Amino acid sequence: MRVIPWLLGLALVILWAGCGKKSLGRGPNAAEAEAKRTDDLPTDPEERFKVTYVRAAQAFARNDLETALKFLEMAEQAKPNQANSVNLRGAIYTRKRDWAQAQSAFEEALKLQPDLPMAQFNLGEVLFLNNKYKEARERFQIFINSQPKNDLGLYKIYLCDLFGGEKSKAEQFLATLQPNPASPIYYFSKAAEAFAKGEKTAAMDFVGSAYRIYPPDANATFADSLVEKGYLSGESAEKIPEEDEKSKVAELKTLLPALKKEEDKKLVNPPSTNP
Repeated sequence: MRVIPWLLGLALVILWAGCGKKSLGRGPNAAEAEAKRTDDLPTDPEERFKVTYVRAAQAFARNDLETALKFLEMAEQAKPNQANSVNLRGAIYTRKRDWAQAQSAFEEALKLQPDLPMAQFNLGEVLFLNNKYKEARERFQIFINSQPKNDLGLYKIYLCDLFGGEKSKAEQFLATLQPNPASPIYYFSKAAEAFAKGEKTAAMDFVGSAYRIYPPDANATFADSLVEKGYLSGESAEKIPEEDEKSKVAELKTLLPALKKEEDKKLVNPPSTNP
């Protein structure tokens, strides 16, 4: 399970941590040991919170969940009742598939900070993974209210309608979609519809189109829900169909006219080669 949304929420924290001192010349074992140290923690509560929270986030990112919980406990002792800390705890328990503790953590995070978008999304995800589509949809809708152009949130609402028996709502949303150069939502929504109808070949065609057009990271967040629901294996979700490069470009321009316009602009106004 990728649980990409939580990684996105922690990316800036991990990036910030990576801007500090570097362990040049050290092997992976030394680097891991360094990341687990507790004898170098600051005594000032604010600084101690920052360091332990970052180490908890880093441990989560490398899937070392027990270390993540250890440092998160230290962070919460240094600075209690922080919504982001509680949200991270929920993410860890979700990765451990401890649904009850995960849901409890996300609900606690929202009590501490009701406008925390990722806690809304993450709570929706836990409910979605447990087939509670109506409740999940409500959480995703709150998330979308704060971020109306977030395609992943819109996709999740669509899946709740599709798998939750709200056929009319799902069809109405699908009718509004068109291929978009910025997002694979169209292809994965069509794939989900085909999977739900038992049309696996058609579904895999849509997945294949997405992987021919968009970068793997863009596809991963959408494919993950289909992996969780058993329609895709992790391996098939990550495999990019092999195809002739000219065919890829032709398909790209046919399906995404906006990209063709950008290419035409380059031909008329070629980029400067000056430094």
